[in-house]
Amino acid sequence: MTVTKFAYAKINLFLDIESRRDDGYHNILSLMQRISLKDTISVYIEPAETKAIKITCSDPTIPCGEKNLAYKAADIYPIPSGKIVINIDKVIPSSAGLAGGSADAAATLLALNELSGDKLTLSELCALGAKLGADIPFCITEGACIVEGIGDILTATDPMPEFPIVIAKKGEGMSTPAAYRALDEKYDNFVGYASHKELLDQLTKVNETTSAHEYCEGLFNIFEDIVEPERPNVTLIKEIMMSCGAASAMMSGSGTSVFGIFDSEISATVAVEALKKQGADAYLCYPHK
Repeated sequence: MTVTKFAYAKINLFLDIESRRDDGYHNILSLMQRISLKDTISVYIEPAETKAIKITCSDPTIPCGEKNLAYKAADIYPIPSGKIVINIDKVIPSSAGLAGGSADAAATLLALNELSGDKLTLSELCALGAKLGADIPFCITEGACIVEGIGDILTATDPMPEFPIVIAKKGEGMSTPAAYRALDEKYDNFVGYASHKELLDQLTKVNETTSAHEYCEGLFNIFEDIVEPERPNVTLIKEIMMSCGAASAMMSGSGTSVFGIFDSEISATVAVEALKKQGADAYLCYPHK
């Protein structure tokens, strides 16, 4: 029996840091939104006396060994024996701030749980995923969430309006640990730092009459000032999106992907084509519940 799950990307509509913890991690404050851009994960288990894991991936640049988050998810899931075979049909750009690896891991956990007769609850799966990555609990859940702590405190909220979204990435990614170190240096380890929570509040108080431009007034990503000077392609992509009519364009996560929010599919499609002409990977998608 093969179980197939979709692994949906996420964007950070709001991303700020509330404090640096004593253990070196950071307490974040974020609004994460699942989007329709997705990988496809297929999992089955062959009989075997011991536990083994095999991963194949459509993208040859993705490691398929122990460094792969889907591999780690399969390794940590409580199956005592059997050869776990995972195939990843990769679409989400890697090292992009879109939680592609985390989404694959989340889909793997959900698939293995189904193959095992749903032995774990959703909250238990989230706790298991949190051991591997801060974005995995969100990727296990659905829709939109306000995310706090180290990514382990999730509060479901209404999804963003159904605006067209363009996702684009060009060039190399950005090391998340390096980005956090740069932020620690810039903000003195966040001693006395005041988050921009008023913008988050603005994003969560929308209704069916809110325009794309009004909605985008609440967008914020603390990583942009750190990453954008180091990755000029982020600026290039934002400029192209804005020139094609985006209400706003902002980096997702610690980068280096950029998402643009549009008020029409026509202008979003024009942006996708313009970005592809500049050598970027670009996709038209929508919020996914």
